Amino acid sequence: MQHLDMTKEQLLEEIAYLKRLNKELLEQIFEDDITKSPWSGNLGQWFWDYPRNIVTFNPMKATALGYSPEDIPEEAGFEFFTEKLHPEDYDMVMDEMRAHLSGRVPVWEVKYRIQAKDGSWKVFYDCGKVTQRSADNKPLFLAGNIFDVTEDEILKQELIQKTAFWRTQARIDSLTNLYTRAALEEELFSLHQRHQTQQQTYAIMLLDLDHFKKINDTYGHLVGDRVLATVGQTIRSNIRESDIAARYGGEEFLVVFPSCESQTAAQIGEIIQQDLLKAELPFTQPVCFSAGVASSTERQTLNELIDLADQRLYKTKNTGRNRIIQ
Repeated sequence: MQHLDMTKEQLLEEIAYLKRLNKELLEQIFEDDITKSPWSGNLGQWFWDYPRNIVTFNPMKATALGYSPEDIPEEAGFEFFTEKLHPEDYDMVMDEMRAHLSGRVPVWEVKYRIQAKDGSWKVFYDCGKVTQRSADNKPLFLAGNIFDVTEDEILKQELIQKTAFWRTQARIDSLTNLYTRAALEEELFSLHQRHQTQQQTYAIMLLDLDHFKKINDTYGHLVGDRVLATVGQTIRSNIRESDIAARYGGEEFLVVFPSCESQTAAQIGEIIQQDLLKAELPFTQPVCFSAGVASSTERQTLNELIDLADQRLYKTKNTGRNRIIQ
């Protein structure tokens, strides 16, 4: 029967029939969302009649946000969800939507934060595409799937934080709060390359605590650790922000002075020595160190430069200690 030949009552019956059929088909589709696609976080399919702005979606999408069926309009437009987007994500989501509707991108795919009824924030991953267009290429109908990836995002952020923590642990010596040797070598290599290119001079100072074993043997390792921590603090408080300081070995430290001559580096080392003598420690004997200073103008490679500073440190140890040789 042609619709033009139908009476009003017949048209109403036809509409009622189509609504029942549509409801039954949607219920089957939404049930299949879970039984046939049991992916983690799956909230099912959605359909958007674009000219009428009616969005039909699996109820799980709303219940995941804490909304009951009574909270949802009988004919919900896309604004029902977009008005709940995080303010920082709104423009991005709308730009992606417009790009797909205009045909500039083949699929609409976006991840965003959306506010639940209780005020908390969820993270949804949404993907879909225009399935029907008019003769003049205007969108008529869209279909897609949506996933609640909140738990994944929480785990991701926790992993990022843990990674950052362990990266810091690998770069910073926990006792002295100076760079570790591995981190120092990375920083020093970069600085050496940069200063060679720019033809700038830098200096390094390799220092070793005098008679540190005796401190450990006499007062114990806890006191020895306190001494190392104090040395780290004293070094940090006397160098520039651009300088690089690291715990190079057990009681051995290396300080790098960018754009600095050996004489200036040695002078800073003497200031550190004087401040260390004033440090409050649980014993009366002074804490001293011997050091060797070398300039990048004296050697071509990093290894040769560090070896030169080490030779001067060794010479200091054998000629009286508590001195700095450059």
